[in-house]
Amino acid sequence: MAWLSGRARSWAYGRRLTDATCFGTYAEFKEELRQAFEPPKNEFRSRAEFLDLQQGKHDVHAYAQRARYLVSNIVTNPMDEATKVVTFMKGLRDGPVKTYLFREYPSTLEAAITLAMQEEFSLRQAKLHVNVPRMARPVMRTGGPEPMDLSNATAAGHQQRNNSSVRCFRCGYTGHYARECTRPGADVAMPGTAAINQKSRGTSRCGASYW
Repeated sequence: MAWLSGRARSWAYGRRLTDATCFGTYAEFKEELRQAFEPPKNEFRSRAEFLDLQQGKHDVHAYAQRARYLVSNIVTNPMDEATKVVTFMKGLRDGPVKTYLFREYPSTLEAAITLAMQEEFSLRQAKLHVNVPRMARPVMRTGGPEPMDLSNATAAGHQQRNNSSVRCFRCGYTGHYARECTRPGADVAMPGTAAINQKSRGTSRCGASYW
């Protein structure tokens, strides 16, 4: 009685003043309090509200808590589990949770609530993984060093291997062409080249040499 307030507190202490033994047990006290302040036909209203219950904009947890509360008020003539399950599933918002429950079709209201909350949690987790922001690609700086182009090095390697069998007609060595030769006196280094030059060289009538 010390926790009561307002009209309920005045009513309880008024009863005790008129009859000190009015509340023999705690159960009797609760029953008289319920009969005095409970709205008329509260059980009928709870039944009607539950049968027309809709999830609306609420999440599954809030919807399930409301369903549990209304069912707990129906004591005199409680509903069977099949009616509770169908009513709860029918009131769910159209979507994956409702589709999942109709596919599983649980046998009790508590089982239906558990499955619905688990499915909603799984959907939220999936959305979190999808919406994870990706790391931005690093921007290449124009003023910094450029990455090495390995294609040129590969091409140079192939060219070097191919040039190893090439012989220079100026100096007689392998590994480069005559147009690339930088050796001094390369014009007379080839064996046989001097003899050819001597045969083709002569003198004019005036004594001047010519080719």
